[in-house]
Amino acid sequence: MHTLTDDGTRLFISRLGDRGCPPLIVSHGTFSNQRSCTPLARYLAGQGWQCWLFDWRGHGNSSLPARAYNFETIAAQEVVAMLRLVEEECGLLRPFWLGHSAGALIAAIWLARQQAACNRLAGLMMLAAQASSRSRPWHLQCGIRLLSGLLPLRQTIAPRWMPMASEAESSLLLRQWCGWNLRGKMHSADGFDYLAALGQQTLPVLSLAGGRDRFISPAEGCRQLLASFGSQDKCFQLCDRQHGFSEDYGHDRLLLSKNASKEIWPLLADWLQQREILSSRLRGASVSTALSEAAIIPAEGGFLLDT
Repeated sequence: MHTLTDDGTRLFISRLGDRGCPPLIVSHGTFSNQRSCTPLARYLAGQGWQCWLFDWRGHGNSSLPARAYNFETIAAQEVVAMLRLVEEECGLLRPFWLGHSAGALIAAIWLARQQAACNRLAGLMMLAAQASSRSRPWHLQCGIRLLSGLLPLRQTIAPRWMPMASEAESSLLLRQWCGWNLRGKMHSADGFDYLAALGQQTLPVLSLAGGRDRFISPAEGCRQLLASFGSQDKCFQLCDRQHGFSEDYGHDRLLLSKNASKEIWPLLADWLQQREILSSRLRGASVSTALSEAAIIPAEGGFLLDT
C-alpha cells in the first residue's frame, strides 16, 4: 500500500490489525524504517488495534527525496499524509500516534503548528523522544558539537556510521537535531518556538525514557518535551532497574528487545486501552466529565508518573 504526500513523495504503508479496531499510527525514527516497529505493531494489533506503519521518504520502500529534508519537512508532509489516509479509512475513529525517538518528534512538531486543542489525534506516545537536552556529560555534549561541525560535509549519513542503523539519514535533519540539543531549545529557522507552542495542545501524552539512554534521549530531555504539553493527562516513566524494570533500557532496546516485549509493550497497551475508553466518551462528553467517569488519573496523580 502507498500514499502520496502533498509534495509528491510516495510513502510505503503497512496495516496490521482488523478494520473497525481503533487506529494507531506508528512511526520509526532516524536511521531506521517501519520494520523496526513491526514487532511492537504486531503485538498491539493482537491487543485490538489497527496499526498503520509507514516509511519516511528515503527510508525502507518509500521513494527517494527530491531534495534535502529536515524535521519540518517530515512533519508537514509525512505526518499530514498519514493523518489524511487514516482519517479517510477509519472515519470518525480518531487515531493515536506512537513514535520512537524522531518518530514522536515529528508528531510533536506537527501539533505545535496546529490550532489550540487540536483534536485530530486521540493521544500521543513518545518512546525515547527529545531534542533539547543539555544535561549530558561534557564529553557527550562535545560529541554532538563535533558531529554538528562534520555533518555539512555530506548530504546524507550512511548507516555504517551509526550503531544499529539500517538506513541512511538526512544530514540537514541531523544538523537540526544537533543545534537544538546544543542550544537547549527547539526553534525553527524562522524563530518559531515548538516547545512553547505545545502548551496549547491538550491531548493525552505518554513519555518513556530509557535509564541507559544518555546520548540520544536523556531522561531530562524527555521530561522537558512532555512538560511542554498543556495536557492534564500527561505521564512519564523512566524505564530502569530502580523503577522496577528488568534492565536499564537503552535507546533502541526500549522499542525492540525481549525484555521490552514483556514489560514495555504491555505498558503501552494498557495506556492505550484506558485512553481509548476516554476517547470514545469524549465523542459525546466534555473532557472534565469523561476524565471523572473513566477514573483516569492525570499526571499529578501518578499513573506511570516518575517523580
